[in-house]
Amino acid sequence: HQAALLDLTTNYTTPVSYFDKITQFPAWKTVPRGHQVFDGVPLDIEGMICLWGEDNATRLHLVFPEKILGIVMQQKFETLYVYHGSFFSSPDGTPVCEVVFRYADGSSATNQMLYGKDVIDWVANSNKPIKGPRGSRSKLAWVGGSFSTTRNQPLRLCLTAIENPQPLVEVETIDLYSCKSRTAACIMAMTPGKSGLML
Repeated sequence: HQAALLDLTTNYTTPVSYFDKITQFPAWKTVPRGHQVFDGVPLDIEGMICLWGEDNATRLHLVFPEKILGIVMQQKFETLYVYHGSFFSSPDGTPVCEVVFRYADGSSATNQMLYGKDVIDWVANSNKPIKGPRGSRSKLAWVGGSFSTTRNQPLRLCLTAIENPQPLVEVETIDLYSCKSRTAACIMAMTPGKSGLML
């Protein structure tokens, strides 16, 4: 098969039903949800998993978990496609979160998502061309809505293709860890599948 949608309902820190209640940021009402296809990658968007970020904790008093462990996978795949956004910026190249594959044979593989290359602040500056991440495995997936009611401040979400170094070994679970930067990573969907789906 090309790709298998992953149900993250039990793992989300914020279910999709909450998006419409974020009244101070109207962009959330416009965010695509449910079954979507972006850049050739099928996704099931039913909420978001937000990980700890320093600016969220100190400035917004939003203290997200430092890790989410044991996301059930139980399949073999070549690439994991991660659909995500983030609160706040960090210096380019700063590790924002780690995605750890836990294999059936007891081994593991850790992938870091870096600010600028993979992860970017979801508040776009409308006075400039809206840019996506600079890394070769990541791209801008969706732009829409506005964070502000008085000026155009679009929301942007990205896709990152994480290659699986052991595609012939079943991945039992995936763990997510915050790298404790200023930025809080928010993962909205993950789709395991074959390499090269992203257009």
